[in-house]
Formats: sequence, C-alpha cells, structure tokens
Amino acid sequence: MSAPYRDLRYLRLPVPNLDAAAEFGSDILGLKLEDRNDTAVYFRSDARNHALCYALNGAASVGITVGERAELDAAFERLTGAGFAPQWLSDEQASARQVKTGLTVAAPNGVMVDVIWRPLTSGWPFHGPRPTGITELQAVQLACRDVQADEAFWVDGIGGTVSDWAGQAVFVNIDGAHHRIALYPSDLDGVLGITFGVGDVDHVMRNWYFMQARQLPVAHGPGHQPTSGSRFVSTKGLGDILYTYATPMEPVAPNGPRQFPDESLSHCAWGSPSTMAEFNGGSKS
Repeated sequence: MSAPYRDLRYLRLPVPNLDAAAEFGSDILGLKLEDRNDTAVYFRSDARNHALCYALNGAASVGITVGERAELDAAFERLTGAGFAPQWLSDEQASARQVKTGLTVAAPNGVMVDVIWRPLTSGWPFHGPRPTGITELQAVQLACRDVQADEAFWVDGIGGTVSDWAGQAVFVNIDGAHHRIALYPSDLDGVLGITFGVGDVDHVMRNWYFMQARQLPVAHGPGHQPTSGSRFVSTKGLGDILYTYATPMEPVAPNGPRQFPDESLSHCAWGSPSTMAEFNGGSKS
C-alpha cells in the first residue's frame, strides 16, 4: 500500500506577538523569514514556501499534503466515515495557509489537522541566517491526554500507519518516512514540539553548542532515538514547545511496527536526561 500523503507540510502556531516570533524564528531557530503580514509570519526550512507559521489568530494546526485533488474528497469521506467532522477551508483560510484548497479537522487532542492540495513552493534555494544544517521539516510531536483516541484518529481517520510504539507513544507514517507525527501520552493536550531535519550529526552538535552559547534550555539530548535511528538535540522555546534538530531517520521496519519498553531509554538510547515527562517513561494517560 502506498503512503496516502505527499509530505508533512507545515506547523501553524498561535502566538501573542509577531515581532517576538519573527526574532525567535530567525535568530534562534535559524529559519528564513519568507513572508509577513499583519496576522502571521512565515518561515522556510527548505524548498516549500513555509514550514512554520506563527499566527495571531486561530488554533494550532498541522498541514499534510495530498498529490491529487480527488484525494481531498477521499480524505473527507474517510474522516466522516470514521466519526470525525472535517470542514472545507474557506478561501480566506486557504490563502492564510498558502494553499489552493483543503479541509481541516480537529484531532482528539484539540490540534487541527489541515489536509491540503497545491501548497506554495518557493523557487529559491533555502539559506538560513546561521549554519544550522537544516534540510527539511522532519516531524511534529503531539501531546495527548488520550493517546489511544489520537492514534485511532491518525490511523482510521487520516489513513496513516503505525511504524513503532515506545510504551504508549505512537510513531505514525504518512508519507513513507519512519514517522512525521509522533503522539506522546501527556497530562496536556496540544503541540509538544517540531523537528527540523539536518544533514548529519555534526549539525546536531553545532546546534547544541549554539544552545549552550545562547543559554537556551536543553530539554533533551544530544541523543539517539531508538525507533527512528535519528540523532537529535532539543530546546524549549516560543509557544512553550520543543524545537529539535535531528539527523535523517532510518526506514520503517520491514516486518511491521515494533513495541519498545515504556522507559526513558526507548526515547534516547544514549541515556540523555530530559526535562520533559513525556520522554522519561511511565504512562501519562
């Protein structure tokens, strides 16, 4: 069975101040500020016109892309049949997301998921303001009070497949990568973090040293994620979420999803401590 989506396209986050968001995205994350208007700032991490948007209005949303217009109708029918309530994006909503059209639906944890068609792609190479090594938007992590309900949403409603479990944490494949969406049992609902792919482990370490030099809180890592095989380091920042730099992921295990223990070593094989309860093992829901 082929993957149902072309890519994970963007994360859209509400913020109270666009000036602070513009500074954080550029100076701290090392992304390229591509567009700005009175209600939002848009940052590039690769060839797409934006991978991260900070907006003054609306709920947090994750964008995933279909390749054909007919796939939007199929997604709408699948979501409806699974008991969810998708709605078509208005022209204003589509314009704000820089897409031709799409639908939006609430996941059980309250995060909106936008299934979109014809997102805007930039014709210019990506060059960030500092040498982060960023190559792509790699993944989004979601906090879930009821992780089983969110797993059912992403599998039965969205059409993804489970790559692995670590305790109750779920890693969801939507486009052939090991995972683009990671669901973590938590005492909270919402966006837990965003991961930007980097070229290799040297870039992970450079970003770790940058965090130390700027006195940014290192929330996890440097580490090695056993499920995806990725090396990573994470800081906590704007929106009270994790911002992670990570090396490319290994392929999905060929014989189906694996179950890793409910312990911290399932989230970092190097034993790197984390300030986040979601990565320390033990059921949160």
